Amino acid sequence: MEIHYISWSKAIEYCYKLASLLLDAGESPEVIVAISRGGLIPARIVSDILGVDELVVVRSRFWGIGGRIHNEPVVESFKSHGFKDKKILVVDEVVDTGSTMSKIVRILYDYGAVEVKTAVLHYKSTSAFKPDYYVEKLDRWVWIFYPWSFSETLYSLAKMRGENIVENAFTILREINASEIYLDPLRIKLSLERYNTER
Repeated sequence: MEIHYISWSKAIEYCYKLASLLLDAGESPEVIVAISRGGLIPARIVSDILGVDELVVVRSRFWGIGGRIHNEPVVESFKSHGFKDKKILVVDEVVDTGSTMSKIVRILYDYGAVEVKTAVLHYKSTSAFKPDYYVEKLDRWVWIFYPWSFSETLYSLAKMRGENIVENAFTILREINASEIYLDPLRIKLSLERYNTER
């Protein structure tokens, strides 16, 4: 399996590139919807650059530790936060299958939004949904390793390799030349052990 490692500096650069694309295009949404958890950091940066104070967080569960956990995205019920007659921008880190983004866009139109645009850092061409804005298009399916899901991703990848999660994890970090790691090896081990016991 191919892993596309994104360091913190690269991830932040992508967030600002996404915000710049939206700024240059003259987008002026009245509300930004962040898809939690992956879209939280990109959405916060985009809302800052575009000067949009109204930031609504929506949680969607489709993927879990090690892969898909539901047949279709489960979107937490979110009441209409004044979406009626508003221009909405939905932000996430990646469009993978497109199922989550499609469902949330549909819900927002059901709540009366007049316009819903979408923006992500990565668009996988294997997705059934094409976002309006994206920083990088990936022409094949790869596992994207974002820094804000460090332990979750590392645990999932290590578990796929077998029983010795910690050893596998450090092997993976060496293979992908992970940089900008803000946990020391002991704390990485402790974090991975939490995933191992809680799931």
